[in-house]
Amino acid sequence: MKPYQLAPLTTLERHLKDHAVSLKPAKRRDGVESWFPYYAGYSSDFVREALIGLGAAPGWTVLDPWNGAGTTTSVADPLGCDALGFDINPVATLVAAARLAHSSDASHSQGLARELLAVATRSAARLEPTDPLLAWISPRLTRRYRSIERAVLALLGTKAEMPVNLQLETPPPLAAFFLLCLIRTSRGFARMKATTNPTWSSPERRGDATADTFDTAFLSMVESCAADAESAASTRFSTRATRSAVFLGDARNLPLDDQSIDAVITSPPYCTRIDYFRATLFELAALGIGPTSERFRELRSTAMGTNLMRGERPQGMEELPGTVRCLLRRIANHPSKASDTYYHRHYSQYFADAHRSLLELHRVLKPGACAVLVVQSSYYKNLPVRLGQLFQSLGKSIGFDARIVLRVPVSKVLANINSRATAHVPDRKYTEDVIALQRAA
Repeated sequence: MKPYQLAPLTTLERHLKDHAVSLKPAKRRDGVESWFPYYAGYSSDFVREALIGLGAAPGWTVLDPWNGAGTTTSVADPLGCDALGFDINPVATLVAAARLAHSSDASHSQGLARELLAVATRSAARLEPTDPLLAWISPRLTRRYRSIERAVLALLGTKAEMPVNLQLETPPPLAAFFLLCLIRTSRGFARMKATTNPTWSSPERRGDATADTFDTAFLSMVESCAADAESAASTRFSTRATRSAVFLGDARNLPLDDQSIDAVITSPPYCTRIDYFRATLFELAALGIGPTSERFRELRSTAMGTNLMRGERPQGMEELPGTVRCLLRRIANHPSKASDTYYHRHYSQYFADAHRSLLELHRVLKPGACAVLVVQSSYYKNLPVRLGQLFQSLGKSIGFDARIVLRVPVSKVLANINSRATAHVPDRKYTEDVIALQRAA
């Protein structure tokens, strides 16, 4: 493949502004985008226009190191790009892998789904009394769920003749497709507590039904999701066979070769102390990860932006640019309780993680290649946290040509769910910024 000519940042900036694409996903999501309508992230249209603005071509390798539910990978793949997605949340990688399932496989899924149910009936799983799903659905539904799950892994999700460990690995796309259908089916029977906070879910009482009712709902879910996959395939723009894949992985330590990536489209966790894992409590339970387990605590502690403090002091603080260190000093000197202890440490940990992640992006990007990041501003008490400008400073300190190529006002943010949040600044103003980081050619 010939070396590509990357559009300069001014061209990307002009393209995004000319097309006036919405960063936010639609409130009502249809098709594959409704499979897991995560509250965070950006729209498919934005990813598509960003790639076009960068001059992406079939054969490019496109990376999202915070891939979430897989918007970047699901858009880049139909363009003929090899899309690579990483995330530390196994729920996110399962959803993203499911969205990469071939429509030709999904179109024949009904017969396979019935065979999976037959295998599950012939070889029923044993109910474990500590199964985290028991907090959400009845013992008989949990047992049926585990039986179908085991059948899916036995037929579609083995590696070296061993079933994939869903807590530690991402299953292949077709297995992920059926597992996601199974999770969505079981969630339909769970009884959740009503809440206005989309990052907080908990069971109200156990949902229940007969195994036959559950099986019928599963078949219906498979049929619906297969139709979504076929519809999405009709918009494929390239006939090139791709090598797209999704993995469990950490943006701070990517298992990729130096200078191997043509473009990055991503949205790192915002600096808002939101617990992203609370939003997937049910799905994590479906994967066997309960809220009191060591694996759950490990995932939460590892996440960038976590509100848990790790034991070690953040590394590389002296390498942070002056704008970031100035914000950290202002937080430490703030008169609010715990500003100079917990909150200073939390923000220090966040920006140390961000710095390490951008260093990784600089390492894996090809000369002249570009990373496009979407971030949102926030506040610490009355102190504005202008995350776009801070990421721009981080990028420049590493050696990127860094520019904010788009800024969009945001009227509704999760921080305002807390009525006390506006006490410090009654008229808060938020923006979402698109930062382009270009490695020197």
